[in-house]
Amino acid sequence: MTTTIEHRPIQTLEEFYHLMDQTALVRRKAAQDALAGREPAESDIASLRNALESLKQIPNTDSEKPFERLLRMDDDHAVTVDLDYEITELARDVMFLELGETALKLVIEDQTPGLLSQSDQLAQRLTKALGHATLRCFITDRDGTVNNYCGRYRSSVQAVYNAVFLTRFARSRVTWPIVITSGPLSGPGLLDVSVIPPKTYVMAASKGREYMDLADAYGSFPAPDEQNRMLQNLHGDLNNLLEMPEHRKFGLIGSGLQVKFGQLTVARQDISGSVPEAESLAFLKTVTALIERHDPKGHTMRIEDTGLDIEIILTIGSGDKRKDFDKGDGVLFLDQALSLNIGKGPHLVCGDTFSDLPMLRASLERCPDTHAVFVTRNKELHKAVLDLCPKASLVAEPDILVLALHALSRVSQ
Repeated sequence: MTTTIEHRPIQTLEEFYHLMDQTALVRRKAAQDALAGREPAESDIASLRNALESLKQIPNTDSEKPFERLLRMDDDHAVTVDLDYEITELARDVMFLELGETALKLVIEDQTPGLLSQSDQLAQRLTKALGHATLRCFITDRDGTVNNYCGRYRSSVQAVYNAVFLTRFARSRVTWPIVITSGPLSGPGLLDVSVIPPKTYVMAASKGREYMDLADAYGSFPAPDEQNRMLQNLHGDLNNLLEMPEHRKFGLIGSGLQVKFGQLTVARQDISGSVPEAESLAFLKTVTALIERHDPKGHTMRIEDTGLDIEIILTIGSGDKRKDFDKGDGVLFLDQALSLNIGKGPHLVCGDTFSDLPMLRASLERCPDTHAVFVTRNKELHKAVLDLCPKASLVAEPDILVLALHALSRVSQ
């Protein structure tokens, strides 16, 4: 069934999220066409152009911040949202589908001068390190690494060009392409915002606790029933908390409330700073007290406050060895569950935050033939990555990495 998006006013957050859900359907079809070498359908281009115009016409709140828009949560409440990601990626997709890859690259270079040369340099470094070898595993984070960062997970729908480039790389150069994200798998989650065709990547969510494999089969890391019941009960209480008028906004901004496998995430702020800091901190205190009522001894759950999200994570192990489940544990679980044979390389690991370092560490401990690219301007993270993997490459933007990977796919052809 073909999805057609009409140009219409967008006034509420729910209308905005519905529109972005529709763009995901159109983009998946457009990506399949591009990968099959078919001309893009005019109806798909028109739909994405209509979606773009609908977003652009949402009332602007600050002339000095061109991507900020005002959307209603209900009749009494509104929220300011930064639509930089959604508007920019839709405009890029229209350009890509209408005029092709070369025109898209000119736009990207115009938006970030020097980016194309940096991408070429990274492609040359990776080609020198890997030659024409097929990677056994390509293990990557999503947001901020191979996908430009969006302030709201639910609307971070992957661009057509991004899906096409990453798919070409996976199909031509990788045996086990794997995305590992902290977000949920669905509802909404990784599968809902991804445009990459099914059975192309292992889609691993909740830090690798759950996954959809290359045969579209679901798997998950086993957790004790008692822990799962505690998390389910907490989820019910968090839902009730977010139904209160004074807390409703926290379910609509940023990450909202995400139900992950072995983890819950609830937003207390977004990248635009929509919530006054005192109110955000008060909400953190309220959620912390709620968690302590469910787990008074702190044996089952851990809280990680990122400043934007409150992450509630089930622990693994017992006694002094009890710890949070991290992405390194996810890699090791996937190795066992999918028979990746991670002890045999070469591998390429990509990330953008300290939470991605355990993936690199787990791979290196089992296979010295592990390469890395991290997308970050953080000097402390630079040092930490190079301490683990001295030959790692460090770049400033996800576009640099994605374009370099696409260049590598052509090297193999």
